[in-house]
Amino acid sequence: MDVIDISKGFEGEKIIRQWLKINGHSFGQLDIVSIDEVTNTVYLWEVKHQERFKAPPFDGHGLPPWQIDFRLKLSKMTNMIPILAVIEPNIDATGCKQIFIQRLDFLYNLPNEKKFTTKNKNRIVFHIDEFKKYKYDIGLNQIISTQ
Repeated sequence: MDVIDISKGFEGEKIIRQWLKINGHSFGQLDIVSIDEVTNTVYLWEVKHQERFKAPPFDGHGLPPWQIDFRLKLSKMTNMIPILAVIEPNIDATGCKQIFIQRLDFLYNLPNEKKFTTKNKNRIVFHIDEFKKYKYDIGLNQIISTQ
């Protein structure tokens, strides 16, 4: 089997990011853009595979403020719906990982008691109960709704 060298692609992206920065562009790396073919709705996905932030003040998941700002601005300009999807790395006793999904604009507009900024201001964390919950069955290799 041939090994694909993706380093040239990364090098090319680095060169273009430098050029964009010099020319006054703001930019971000998008994880997934999807189209619902039934509704013709476009979704902008930010996907994280990370541990849960633990209380206090509450359990949750979040993003750095600059990632939120960029995605919300892009969403407003393009009418794409911004989504945050978080997969927790731990596997439970049933062989599943937990997945949390929610619209990022919904999360960002939560009242202050449902979100907070970490002390070092590098992440805004949203209350875990504000996400839709799913499980990823690693044996079946599929997502199962828990709603």
